[in-house]
Formats: sequence, C-alpha cells, structure tokens
Amino acid sequence: MLQLVWTTDLHLDHAPIDKQERWLRLITSQACDGLLIGGDLAEDGKALTWLEHIASSVDCPIYFVFGNHDYYGQSISQLQQEIIRSCREHDQLHYLTDCSAIPLSSSMRESQTGFYLVGDDGWGDATEGDFENSFVQLADFARITDFASASDRDRKRFLRELGLVSAQRLAAKLTAVPNDAKHVLVLTHVPPFVDACWYEGKTADSNWSPFFVCGQIGDVLEQYAIDHPECKTTVLCGHTHHSGFVKRRKNLVIYTGAAELGNPSFAGKITIDAQTMTVESHDSI
Repeated sequence: MLQLVWTTDLHLDHAPIDKQERWLRLITSQACDGLLIGGDLAEDGKALTWLEHIASSVDCPIYFVFGNHDYYGQSISQLQQEIIRSCREHDQLHYLTDCSAIPLSSSMRESQTGFYLVGDDGWGDATEGDFENSFVQLADFARITDFASASDRDRKRFLRELGLVSAQRLAAKLTAVPNDAKHVLVLTHVPPFVDACWYEGKTADSNWSPFFVCGQIGDVLEQYAIDHPECKTTVLCGHTHHSGFVKRRKNLVIYTGAAELGNPSFAGKITIDAQTMTVESHDSI
C-alpha cells in the first residue's frame, strides 16, 4: 500500500513562525511515502528555500508544481531554471513540470504497477469566461516581471501562451503513459475546468474564470479520458483556497484543495493499493 499526503496553497511566508513549525510537525507526523505540494509555497524567490527546508525535515520524496505566487518578484523562466537545476542535484525533490510520468508503487522504486503520477503548474489561461469585461485585476500583473509592463491585450495573449505550453507538456507526458495504465494521478495548481473552480461552495463566474481556470489543460485531460476509457484519471488542484469535487466523466474526477492563508495544513491523503486509488479530502478526515 502507498500513501501520499497532498498539500496546496501553503503561502508559508504569510504564516507566523509558530504556524510554520506546526505545519512541519503535522507533515512529519504523517506516515506517508510521498508529499505532494500543489503550488504557492512562498513569494519573492523563497519557494526554493522552503522546498529545501521541507526536504530536510521529511523522509520521503517531494513531488511539486508551482503556483502563480511562487513567481512573484521574478520572471517565470528565471524560477523554473533555478528549480530545475536544483532538483537535478537533489534526489528528494521532483518538479513535476520538468518530469515525465512517474510510476507509483509501494516503495516508489518497485516495478510499474499501473499507477502513474504526472503534473504541471498550469495557468489561468483566459480561455474561459469573459477576459475583456472582467473587473478582476490580479496582483500577478504587477508582481511577476513577465506581466509588469504588458497591456491587457498582451496579457491575454501571454496567459493563453502559458496555458498552451502547460497543456502541451502535460499532453506529452500522458501520451507516454503505458496503455495498460490503471490510474493516472495529475497534480496541478490551477483548476482545469470551470466546474472544478470552487469558492464558498460555488464555481467561478465569467469574471473570475479567465484567471482561475486553465481551460487548455482541461481539454487535454478530457481528451485523454475519452481516448483511454479503461484508465481512471484523478486530478488534484488548488489556487482558489476552497475545496470541491467534480466528476467530469466516469473515469475523470477533480479534487480542489482548501487552504487557509496564514494557517497552512494539508488538503488530503491518497491511498493506493494493488487495484485502487482513493482520495480523502481534509474536510472528510
């Protein structure tokens, strides 16, 4: 049996020291074979420092993607290059955006069992909702250097390009998953569908969905589920700080993880045995 702990939207730099220490104790107390981090660890170049600190505190592999807040204070390519270089020198850290599909097994080292882990950051890619008439103005546009000097038109184009690149990377990873796969676990930051973008029990409207849904990743996941009806796909996402569940297809489900700013916790637990994968959200534990 394999057990994973899933966290998302930790914003550790917004938490007081006692809450940071409490979170580390909580994670280290979990008997798990891997830690999943769904993005938004910390801002202004602190994400890598936190990953290294977490790695020194837990005795298991760490699988992660980045969220928009992780890129605050720098460019997207700058952080990605730094983390890719660091992960290739650190066996415990696995940046899923830079990884091919990872076979999941009871020791994370055994032969393939039909369960795989893939992931990508994802971006609110302006493919859903009404970008032009939305009243939403993200701090991203001032805090991430790629956006800082861009017009609204340029921002829309850039968001779509980011979503496309994420979707293409994820599609390539899914294509490489063996045809006999039983179940694929997908970790991403941004909800891939409007009906998975939860906030206070409701899903996103046309104002918020351009920035809180990665529709191009959703298209990739939907097509994979259609093309592989015998393989189940479970998606873990965050970004909204509110929990929810949606079953898009018989073989495609999405869990959106909750988070409380200033009080990091975990979003859920995943258990994999010889035949099944189950997800318990933190709300139900």
